[in-house]
Amino acid sequence: MNTVKIRHRLSKTLNAFSCAFSKIQKKVVFESFYGNLFCDNPRAICEKMHELYPEYELVWGVREIGKGTFPDYVKVCELSSFQYRRERAAAIAYIRNEAMTEDLYKRKNQVFIQTWHGDRGFKKILYDSWVNTKRPDEVMDNQLTDLFVVGSDYAEKRIQTAFRYHGKVMKKGSPRNDCLVYPKDVETVRNKLNIPEGKKILLYAPTLKKGKKILDVNVDLKETLEQLGEDWVGLVKAHPKSLGLDLDDSDLLTDVSAYPDMSDLLMIADLLITDYSSSAGDFILRRKPVILAQFDKEEYENSIRELYVSCEEIGYFIAGNQEELNSLIRGMTAQKAEENCDKIMNYYGVQETGHSAEEVCRWINEQYMRMR
Repeated sequence: MNTVKIRHRLSKTLNAFSCAFSKIQKKVVFESFYGNLFCDNPRAICEKMHELYPEYELVWGVREIGKGTFPDYVKVCELSSFQYRRERAAAIAYIRNEAMTEDLYKRKNQVFIQTWHGDRGFKKILYDSWVNTKRPDEVMDNQLTDLFVVGSDYAEKRIQTAFRYHGKVMKKGSPRNDCLVYPKDVETVRNKLNIPEGKKILLYAPTLKKGKKILDVNVDLKETLEQLGEDWVGLVKAHPKSLGLDLDDSDLLTDVSAYPDMSDLLMIADLLITDYSSSAGDFILRRKPVILAQFDKEEYENSIRELYVSCEEIGYFIAGNQEELNSLIRGMTAQKAEENCDKIMNYYGVQETGHSAEEVCRWINEQYMRMR
C-alpha cells in the first residue's frame, strides 16, 4: 500500500471517529480548490445560504488560517485540524468544487454536494484523462456525492465518464455564474480594482500549463490595448494553481491574480482573452466578445492536455498569432459577439438560470427538514 493510500485510510478513520461524538446540526461546510480561497461555486452558495437561511452555521475549510478574506458570518477552520473534522461531522451538507477523495467519511443523513469548477471546460479531466496513464487517486463522487450541480447538457454528459457519476444532477446552472446572468454589485467590484469611470475592461486569463508555475504571456497586451483604443484598460489574472504571470510593466495593465473570485472579474469585463480556460464557457453568458488566443495550439494539444472537442467545432473566435488577434479585435462588433455567444451556448446546451445558488440552498434545507 502506497503512502497516499495509508494517509487517506488514516484520515478517513479520524473522520469516522469525529462522527461518533457529534450529531447533525444546521451547519454547512465548504471547501474551494482544496482550501485555497473564498471563491467559486462554494462561495456563491455560502453567500446565498446566509441570505436565505441565516440560522445555519457556515464553516469554511482553509489550508492556512489568515489567508484570504471571509465574511463575519463564516467560521474558518484549518483543514488539517481536528476541529474541522468535528465541524464536517456535524454538518447536514458538505460542499466542494474538486473531486471527492478517498479520505472522506459520510455519515447517515449527511449530503455531499459536488460543484465542479469547470462546467464547460475544453480539457479532459480525471478518468477521461487517465486512460493511458496511471491514475493518481480514486475519485469517490459516484460513492459519496448526493447532488452534482451543473449548468449545461455538455457538463451532464462529461461527469458520467470523467467522474463515473450517475447520481442525482441539478441542472440549474453553476452558482458562481448567477452573477453573470444577473449582474450585481458591478460598481463595487470596479471600485475595489480602481477602474476609472467610463473605462472598458479587457480581461486576460490564460489557463494552467503543465510544468509551468509562472505562466507565459503569449499575447502582446500593450499592442492589444492599442487596437482597442484609449477607453480601455487591461486586467490580467493567473490561474489559481500557478504562482503568477510573466508580465511586462504597463500603466494600462493591472495584475489581479490575487483577487479571489474569477466570477467578479468576468462580470465586469467587456472582452475576455484566454487560451484553453473554462472561463470562456462562463463568459459567453455576458454575450460579450471572447477570443481564444491559442498561439501554442499544436504544442498544447500534442504534449500538454488532450481536449474533449476542438474549439473550432464549438464556434469560438480563435487567434493563432498576434496578427490574427488584432484582426479579430478590429472586426468585432456587439452584434457579432452576441451572435457568437448564442451559437456557443446552443452548442453546450447551456442551462444557466441565474438562480442556481438559491436552488442548492433550498435543496439543502429540504434535506435537513426531512431528516428532522
